[in-house]
Amino acid sequence: MGRYSIIVKTEEVRRRVQAGKFDSAMKVVETIPLKKVRNIADLSLFAEIYSHNKKYEEAMELLERVYKKSKTRRVLYQMVLVSIGKKNILDAERYLEEYKEVAPKDLSIYIFRYKIDKLKKEPYEVLIESLRKLKDHTYMEKWAYELAKLYYKAGMEEECIQECSDLILWFGVGSYVEKAKILRAYYSGEVAKEEIIDKLKKRVSGDNSLSEQENPTKSEEVEPTNKTPLENLEDNEWKELSENVGKEVEELLADEQSELNNSDQKMD
Repeated sequence: MGRYSIIVKTEEVRRRVQAGKFDSAMKVVETIPLKKVRNIADLSLFAEIYSHNKKYEEAMELLERVYKKSKTRRVLYQMVLVSIGKKNILDAERYLEEYKEVAPKDLSIYIFRYKIDKLKKEPYEVLIESLRKLKDHTYMEKWAYELAKLYYKAGMEEECIQECSDLILWFGVGSYVEKAKILRAYYSGEVAKEEIIDKLKKRVSGDNSLSEQENPTKSEEVEPTNKTPLENLEDNEWKELSENVGKEVEELLADEQSELNNSDQKMD
């Protein structure tokens, strides 16, 4: 393949990435003779695509080529991420130290530290410390909910409920807010584990046999203040939650993994 063809394909890859089509972009990347690519930015882009598609070995191979030429902040950031994806703790620690040297104030350091410590199976107290430090600098709903989950796992009831409340108050809407509502409701005793699992199963399996009492008409709707956190969810929020809430329920609310495995639908 000639140089011009590589340039054309690379631009097509960029367009697909900008559109969020990483799977499609990878298909194009796989048609490019990567050994002929010398541009650092292009190699970094291709590595990002491989990483996004969980092809960490291929991603690291490209990043190592870039690393030999230029140890930039971007490439070190990618190398930490890929090392974590590969579950290579030694490399992740090594590249994180290098990353801290070039970007000592970057808040991603706390997230990297958390992810690496999680791979190392450090105690909850260690994991909590990293996310607390992150929260001291910025409040991000994904990591706020992760912190709430850690409090739950560590048996820190008051902190868990408070973190859920903070998240709900700060962000107001969104999937993490709804998850926080469920976790808080369960922990505070507003709703039982069995109700959460049962309703999630029905939604995911497309059960339309819910009674009118669970699906009231507009004239029969009760005030939002009288609804449980589960009943407040809209259909699109249920759909978003159902894609990954199975794991959340298994991890946070039940040890009986078989309860979800019996469902006809998988919740990935």
